Amino acid sequence: MSTNPGEMNLSYSESTETQGKQSSQQDHAIESVRSIQSELQPFLADALLELGHAERIATHQAWRWNNTSLPHHTFIYMHKFTGTLVADGHSTPVMRKSAFLGKPGMALELVSDSDQEAELYIITYDLFRATEKTNERRIYERELEYPFTGWIQGPYYGIQRIASQLTVEYGLTLLKKQMLMTELLHMLWPQEKPLLTEADDESKSWLQATMKYMQGNYMHEIKLEQLAELASMHPSYYSQLFKTRMHKNPIEYITHLRMNRAKELLITSDLRIRDIARQVGYRDEFYFSRRFRNHSGYAPTAYSKQVHRNIVSLSYPYTDHLMTLGITPCAAQIQGHLPHLPKSLTLPFHAYEPWEQGREAFLDVNPDLILTKDNAYAKAMEHIGDIAPIITIPWNETDLFGHLDRIATLVDRPQAAKDWLERHERKVERARKKVRESIGQATVAVCTMTAKGPRMYSTRNFGHVFYRSLQLLPPERIQAELAGKSPGVGLNWLPITPGEWDGLEADILIVAVTSMKERSTLLHQLASDPLWNQYPAVKNGRVHVIDWQSWVVYAPYSINIQLEEAVHLLTSQTSFR
Repeated sequence: MSTNPGEMNLSYSESTETQGKQSSQQDHAIESVRSIQSELQPFLADALLELGHAERIATHQAWRWNNTSLPHHTFIYMHKFTGTLVADGHSTPVMRKSAFLGKPGMALELVSDSDQEAELYIITYDLFRATEKTNERRIYERELEYPFTGWIQGPYYGIQRIASQLTVEYGLTLLKKQMLMTELLHMLWPQEKPLLTEADDESKSWLQATMKYMQGNYMHEIKLEQLAELASMHPSYYSQLFKTRMHKNPIEYITHLRMNRAKELLITSDLRIRDIARQVGYRDEFYFSRRFRNHSGYAPTAYSKQVHRNIVSLSYPYTDHLMTLGITPCAAQIQGHLPHLPKSLTLPFHAYEPWEQGREAFLDVNPDLILTKDNAYAKAMEHIGDIAPIITIPWNETDLFGHLDRIATLVDRPQAAKDWLERHERKVERARKKVRESIGQATVAVCTMTAKGPRMYSTRNFGHVFYRSLQLLPPERIQAELAGKSPGVGLNWLPITPGEWDGLEADILIVAVTSMKERSTLLHQLASDPLWNQYPAVKNGRVHVIDWQSWVVYAPYSINIQLEEAVHLLTSQTSFR
């Protein structure tokens, strides 16, 4: 079989290893099963596992399955399913991904909705427990009970991976099936730690070293031996251990890296297919096109025209933008106000903060695209660069209107962006008129008081609504700093030192704090502090406190809410202190 000169050279031992090494690998596989079983809860430690029937069902029609008394332990994974599951008379609606474990004797029924696609897996098995153990013999009896039954809480990606392997009709030995079923039960066991944990510093080091090497060199030829040497392991053992951790072997991982980088270039650039192929490591553009079609289902020229809506947002402002355009991300970083909530991800708010979110959360939602700010790209590439193309919208190059335009172009929603802008401008005009009638040409200073120290903002972020929407005047020094700069770009904030107010004076002071519980304490502190008490707005009692959490989001849906709050603060005379 011919290979492309630019393709990564990762060969497996089946075609080149000696018979002795094959035998050694089989021994290692048997030991792996024993190792997994020995680390399970005592319930499974002395049990034999016998796989029964494993079936994948896919249909677009109404579908019903029932059994008045299950003859075996039965595991059902509903990958795509909308309908009802009835267990021993108890009915539960099901939507999309769900998993259920039933025991022998249970009455179980599944009914799908008639107009919905259904894809599910049904796997039956039996357990036999050792009732007599001696050096000469063991006697096993069938085990009908199980420590837990009912609904299973993920991890759905890992479950689907094993279920799909168990339902293929060829290529699996009895030993492999036993290993997969044991791994599945281990995965389902509640509060069970994985065999290899991320907390294991030694195991993390080999994985991180080889992944970093692949991420930096995917456009070049990489040999399995190179990676194994970096990991200080035998190549076949390294490949097996890598797949255990990453749910794909090294060749699959680096192919996914290549294809995702190609997708990014197809979406965001006008490069020719030939140039994209070479940038991601393929010298032959026709070979690249075939590989790309096999990987994505589209030819490269057709992929760039596709509209992708199954999006993960790694940036809370961009989550807001997507929802403003009528697209709810399949998972997202969330902050502030939103019309409804997608699946929340635990992600760093700043580039220097640690990445906490596990890969399973991304694998479960199977995104078409991952959207992020430029300062988070490196971490996203490190942790999930093989899962989907990562599209970067630069944060500081433009303001929120520029962000909205770029994201609308990406998701093919330019009209939705235009409609929002028109509605927003009408809202702004009404608010502007109301504020002018109340406070005239008063100057406004916008500050944040956080652990990083006091800051005074300009026309971006916290200052956007006051200076750009309501067209109020900032302090003189802020105006001078903004001279010649595009609105919302250039200057974000200035650090300030209390008492040094030259050019920073204003009639009204807006202060954002991270905890609104401290509002009264802060106002008293400002009024009693000699340095702050020199400030005109403080002396005149015209200080307003706003919630940092609600105002930190610099994005369309949030600024509409901020605008309403600003109008209320500035026009309500009773709120002046």
